[in-house]
Amino acid sequence: MGGSANWAARAAALVCAGALGACAAQVPPAEIPPPPSPSTGPTARVPDLTNKSVDLVEKEFPAAGLVALIRYEPGLLLEPGTVAVTDPPPGTIAAAGSVVRVVVAGAPKNLDDYIRGNHEVFLGSTLSSDRTLVLSVYQQGPDSGAVIEGARKFIKVKQYRVVSCPRSRVDLEQVQIELHRRDFLPRAGELKFSTQVDPASCALRLSADLTDEETEQLMKRYEGALVIERGSGAGYGVRT
Repeated sequence: MGGSANWAARAAALVCAGALGACAAQVPPAEIPPPPSPSTGPTARVPDLTNKSVDLVEKEFPAAGLVALIRYEPGLLLEPGTVAVTDPPPGTIAAAGSVVRVVVAGAPKNLDDYIRGNHEVFLGSTLSSDRTLVLSVYQQGPDSGAVIEGARKFIKVKQYRVVSCPRSRVDLEQVQIELHRRDFLPRAGELKFSTQVDPASCALRLSADLTDEETEQLMKRYEGALVIERGSGAGYGVRT
């Protein structure tokens, strides 16, 4: 990637220049690196969602085989909730599972937005059986203490707790992308399965009709990153 300095500079070009009243109309162009050689493994192309809704990010980037890290920027002169810039830029060919930073105009409106804009720390939120809000976090994420504290103003319930997870959401989404390449088992190409990041278990939930041998194989390979739900997906769970 171009690094935080590069994408921050490109995002700043969209911010109004204060007293001068001058604003950049477009993001400065960035060079697109040549595609990597086939020997480097699976690749993915960064989608072009510029000026489109942030809601598309969580659909289009995983489908492309990339992990999006969203950051909200209130000072951008765009419709709130629209994508301003990505690093790497659209069209870049990157290794599958690479992280792409996505700058979105506006500020978070609620807890879901805030969590979505801080996935380096938050895995997500769930409700426990006693209706307590549970925030699953990766404590080793950047500025995790301040980020967790910042969520308080969006929490509308009296009872909530924070659960520390050993892996980040980025880690789990990279496993998810790897599984959806359908090469994790010899018969993966014909296997019907679904995956979902499960904040409650700090893992990726894989629902599939697996044999005992296949389940054991995946448990060993992913070392705690998977919760495997076998059969029809009703109530049978194997946690790594």
